[in-house]
Amino acid sequence: MKAKKQMSKPEYPMSIETFQHIGEFDLRHIKQPEPSCFNGRVTVVKYRVTVEKIEEPTEVYTERLQKLWDECDNHHNWMPLEDKAKQLGVTLVGRAGSQRKQ
Repeated sequence: MKAKKQMSKPEYPMSIETFQHIGEFDLRHIKQPEPSCFNGRVTVVKYRVTVEKIEEPTEVYTERLQKLWDECDNHHNWMPLEDKAKQLGVTLVGRAGSQRKQ
């Protein structure tokens, strides 16, 4: 019989930063209103997850958007990048994909 590989136990509290938008869809997947036992996994300890938007200066958004614009190798992304830049008041410089990796 093969032994189960043990994962290291996380230390709490823990915090991450992500560029992934956390919306209702994501929150539905981690919401669990009641304790449970399923497939050998017992969940009786409660956790609190807080999602907050990190406000940053326009210069930071400008730098990130410009890098994405310069390295973009998919023309389907050009308009969404331009739209996000307009939404944030950022002006993209140069041609999309001008510094993409070959």
